[in-house]
Amino acid sequence: MDNLEELQKKLYTEQKPVLPPVEVEAVKEEVVAPPPLTEDVAPSPAIWKKIFFGAGIFFLLAVTVAVYVFFRGFYAFRKDRVEIKLSAPSEVDAGETVTWKLRLVNKNETELKDGVLTFQFPDFSQPVISTSEADQFKQSVLKQTINIPVLNPSGLYEREFKAVVYGGDNFERKAQAIFNFKPSAGTIVFQSVATAATKIASFPISLNVESSNETISGENVEVRFKLKNEGEVAFNNIRLRLESPAGFRVTETSEKLSEFNNVWKLDSILPQEEKTLVIKGLVTGIEGEGKVFRAFVEGSEGTSWKTYKEASGTVKLIVAPLALSINTSPDGVTSTRAGETITYKIVYQNNLDIPLSNLTLKIKLDSDNFDLTSAQPSTGLDSASKTIILNQNNNTDLFGIEPQEEKEITLKIKVKDNASGGLKLPITATIESTTKPEGLSISKIFSSQSLTLEIK
Repeated sequence: MDNLEELQKKLYTEQKPVLPPVEVEAVKEEVVAPPPLTEDVAPSPAIWKKIFFGAGIFFLLAVTVAVYVFFRGFYAFRKDRVEIKLSAPSEVDAGETVTWKLRLVNKNETELKDGVLTFQFPDFSQPVISTSEADQFKQSVLKQTINIPVLNPSGLYEREFKAVVYGGDNFERKAQAIFNFKPSAGTIVFQSVATAATKIASFPISLNVESSNETISGENVEVRFKLKNEGEVAFNNIRLRLESPAGFRVTETSEKLSEFNNVWKLDSILPQEEKTLVIKGLVTGIEGEGKVFRAFVEGSEGTSWKTYKEASGTVKLIVAPLALSINTSPDGVTSTRAGETITYKIVYQNNLDIPLSNLTLKIKLDSDNFDLTSAQPSTGLDSASKTIILNQNNNTDLFGIEPQEEKEITLKIKVKDNASGGLKLPITATIESTTKPEGLSISKIFSSQSLTLEIK
């Protein structure tokens, strides 16, 4: 015990023990700077554009609303409430009077002012007007203008227009009504239009082409063109235009033709009047060919002619009942010389199934260079007309000819010794029979041929 206390005394001291130094890491405090002060910045150009764009839209909407309120709100006006109707017959005959009925209604709650109604008659028509309405046609003879100063709300305007219409079969004629007007207290001009179409069902002038149904090449034919006005009014500025077939040569007409000998100017044709044009001419062609004659009734429309009606007739060329050909011997000779003798072969044949009798053959020597005193046969020669006429009285072969039989006559004649070179020697042979077979549409039984040689 005593030892323990002494030990503690030795060990105990009043000084504090010295501890080793300890380094402490300093902690830096982060200083947060206050936010910088912002400066005033001017708005960008894009913002101003948006502002102006929005203002423009607003202004446009405001104007639109104002116009809408003005025309449809306050005044209660709508263009589609101005109704215009025009009615007319769907079909008429040319020359008839057509009546158009116009109906104009203002279904708005405001009146219409300064109205002008224009009625356009169909082209080439003839308006029926009174003397009091003459001043309404100042613009045109087919345009009538009527002033309608005021058309009250729920107001109705009605009237009729009349005109005689012209044209050909199935032509269409249109009339039009145009109404220009302003709403009350307004300045804008509005327009309403109505149209009515009328078809011409028929043209009352009948047209017929008459001729024989059959003929032979080389025969003269007669064609008749008949017109009749079956309507109740006269037609003016009318003409008949003809189309003749190839191989037809006009020799005579009953009326004067103009232009290329194919236009007959009628000028006018009265109600129930008939007119006929007769044309005669020579037709040539091949067997079996159909010769078509066409005719067109035309009306003057402005500066041109329009076809109102047409008709046609056909003449068929048949085998010649009595055929004839002329040639030389030897065949195919085309020229001769002064002082030479020419031999002609004239062949004729009966193409019918019945005999033909009482034949006449005429040979025309149409040149002063033939020596007529040398002609063989010389029987039947007429020097004045330079024609040899043979018949049953001077040639027994011409008494008759059986069905399908063929016969030949030879003619010899000399060219004059003093004939000049380069001249022509034409000869024409024609044979005819007085037989009239039943059912044959041609006017006579005949045939003709020509042949021309040249003097070398």
